[in-house]
Amino acid sequence: MTGLPKKLQGKMRKRREPTAPMQCLGGWKLKRLALYLAVTALLWSAASGSVLAQQAEVVLDKTENECRLFNMRTGVHPDNGTGVTNVDVSIIVADFLGVNDVDQQLDIDLFATFTWVDPRLESYQGCRFGKTEVWFPRVVLINSSSLRVLNQNAANQVMVGEGGQVFYQQRYTGNISSYHDLQRFPFDKQAFKIKIATQASDARNVVLTANVENTWISDTLNIEGWNVHGVEIVASTSQFRATGEDHSLITLIINADRNPDYYLYRIMLLLMFVVFMSWAIFWIPPSRFEFQIGLGATSMLTSIAFNLSVANNLPQLGYLTILDMALIWAIFLIFLSIVEALVAGLLVMKDRESSALKLDKVCRVVFPALLFGGWYLIVQTA
Repeated sequence: MTGLPKKLQGKMRKRREPTAPMQCLGGWKLKRLALYLAVTALLWSAASGSVLAQQAEVVLDKTENECRLFNMRTGVHPDNGTGVTNVDVSIIVADFLGVNDVDQQLDIDLFATFTWVDPRLESYQGCRFGKTEVWFPRVVLINSSSLRVLNQNAANQVMVGEGGQVFYQQRYTGNISSYHDLQRFPFDKQAFKIKIATQASDARNVVLTANVENTWISDTLNIEGWNVHGVEIVASTSQFRATGEDHSLITLIINADRNPDYYLYRIMLLLMFVVFMSWAIFWIPPSRFEFQIGLGATSMLTSIAFNLSVANNLPQLGYLTILDMALIWAIFLIFLSIVEALVAGLLVMKDRESSALKLDKVCRVVFPALLFGGWYLIVQTA
């Protein structure tokens, strides 16, 4: 353009200058269209959101209108406080996870269902209410426990059935005290008991009844070392010590017997080897009584150390179990074998080696008979 005349250059610039405003005009139209679409989408979403909110409110109002309680006195019994309310109790043991013999606790997972009739709720069939909105039986678990409540929101509600029948179910999982007797451990059979009772304020007006048909235990359990034979549920009465008044009581009984194989193989069998080692004294010549005493002392120390190593896995009780008495009897026989070595050594020192040999031969038979005979009597008489 430098070679063109100035007039012609000016005309060419005038023809090119309108293109810039045209680009600005097109960009403004695009921005306006985008803004229009954004505002339209926002208004549509707001409108649709308000419609959804209105629909939710309608459903909620409908539910509240159908299941709205009027003048419900939650502190008054269903019979207006003049009679007795029967509360049906059933328990399902979903899983039995283990028994802690040291702390005497059960690790358990169960469902407890309570059913009663409240005539004031006859017209509310199919409704759900919170526990605090209706009359609810006050029951307590007598066993000390650290049970956890599962499904808290749903579990805190009751459901109303036909004729004012009220259902409440709660799931519990965790540890609960068992207070079982272990005198025959590890050959014991147990009836683990879980007790539910009414509180003192409901002692006269509430009676707990056992629902046997709906009480059962799962066929598949995660417990090891126990053979579970089933459950029972029993209704009874107990007496408050403070007031002397009777109150209703439900007892769930889990019948089981222990499988002793673990203790027989891991404790008794190993202990037998230590005892057998001490009996080598009876085959060593009596003239080597110092070697006999050394072998007996080694067996004694080994048995004591073994006893201490297994003590942490055994229940700490104020009485002796079968396993405790069997351990004590075995250690006592090891001590007797050391005494026999001393006696045999004294006979050799008095030139009575023949008597010492006879004593060793007799002990080869007597000591095994004492061990197994003593264990048999302990098991039979404990």
